[in-house]
Amino acid sequence: MDAASCSGVLSRAKLPVSNLHKFNQTLGSHIVSVSCQSSEGLNNVNRVSSQALAYTVRESYLCGPVQRRNPAGICAAGVATYGENAVEYESHAQAAEDKVGVLLLNLGGPDTLHDVQPFLFNLFADPDIIRLPRLFRFLQWPLAKLISVVRAPKSKEGYAAIGGGSPLRKITDEQAQALKTALEAKNLPVNVYVGMRYWYPFTEEAVQQIKRDRITRLVVLPLYPQFSISTTGSSIRVLQNIFREDAYLSRLPVSIIRSWYQREGYVNSMADLIQKELGKFQKPEEVMIFFSAHGVPVSYVEKAGDPYRDQMEECIYLIMQRLKDRGINNDHTLAYQSRVGPVKWLKPYTDEVLVELGQKGVKSLLAIPVRYTLLTEVLAVYFI
Repeated sequence: MDAASCSGVLSRAKLPVSNLHKFNQTLGSHIVSVSCQSSEGLNNVNRVSSQALAYTVRESYLCGPVQRRNPAGICAAGVATYGENAVEYESHAQAAEDKVGVLLLNLGGPDTLHDVQPFLFNLFADPDIIRLPRLFRFLQWPLAKLISVVRAPKSKEGYAAIGGGSPLRKITDEQAQALKTALEAKNLPVNVYVGMRYWYPFTEEAVQQIKRDRITRLVVLPLYPQFSISTTGSSIRVLQNIFREDAYLSRLPVSIIRSWYQREGYVNSMADLIQKELGKFQKPEEVMIFFSAHGVPVSYVEKAGDPYRDQMEECIYLIMQRLKDRGINNDHTLAYQSRVGPVKWLKPYTDEVLVELGQKGVKSLLAIPVRYTLLTEVLAVYFI
């Protein structure tokens, strides 16, 4: 299968109570049933479109009967479901009777310059962003306060340059509406919600609305193509904490789309975008394709088992293979940006690679952000 849509059932009682940052590792070992089916994705998508996301969401729930048991883990599509009651079989008719909700999870961003410092505090207070040893975890909030105060002036300059705040909320809301429309066009009526990790509307607010709407089944779609402890993992941890303490939510069947960088719709979208932008150069064949991804500390990968680096490298490989299928054979490179503090981060670093490319005589460069679905989100990260 080129890609697969998988669903399993994870008992709420087996969700880890501690070390929640390792959810990505523990999730696979607790799956008690899995179903997979081939999926082709969407072709001819000019961007990461609502149709492509709709296809991923649709398959995450309408998988049909369970075909096999695989307690060892989940398959490559990165879709897992959990709920208190195991669902051994579901038909399209059964799914249609449910009141289905789709929860889009995103980073969030300050709406105004006044919001920048508290937004940064929320970001750095996240133990999945700055992972302190257990002995020093009492310093998490004081350290977050210090970093946010120190970095706020520079960040404000950046946000001022793009209009005085992040457009991420507006664009994510537009994505949510477009996704709802696309799913309804496929005869799948759903309620779509937006939950931000570090600013309004917070994930907790979205979950409260889900409760008020009495949703009976929920699909969770983090808007990060690749899984990382610091993005999707952190967002899932918040949901775990909320659901564990709530009688209604703890019984709600939930499907989590953990990663989708390998989906045909996403790969085609990125290839289309690159091909279009290359066409704007006088000598497209001489352009270096420069993939820049937000980095994570090396310890996340080597000690905590974060699959982010492997998924990112596979993502680039798939995109370049798609371009080669179209006769585009440009040189390319991948680098990581936005390191913070004295610890080692994934290399090579973006700023260092840019200097090296200049020294090698590279004259034309096409920069491609690959961790985010929205360029505006990348702009926000540059200024943090």
